Amino acid sequence: MARRKSNLSIEELIANKEAEIESLSEQLKDAKAELKKLNKEKQAADNQKILDALASSGKSVEDVLNFINN
Repeated sequence: MARRKSNLSIEELIANKEAEIESLSEQLKDAKAELKKLNKEKQAADNQKILDALASSGKSVEDVLNFINN
């Protein structure tokens, strides 16, 4: 099947491609911001788990630090 020849000029094709790239760049920027936010939320949850474990263990902060450092 033969391809249909585009009626768009080269300038229009370039402008369309530039607009597509700009749109994709914005999507990438948004995705990176969302990933950064999710990583911060995960880190906060992990930190809370550690604090909860420390509180329920009955160990002092010094005991835990000594354990980790040795």
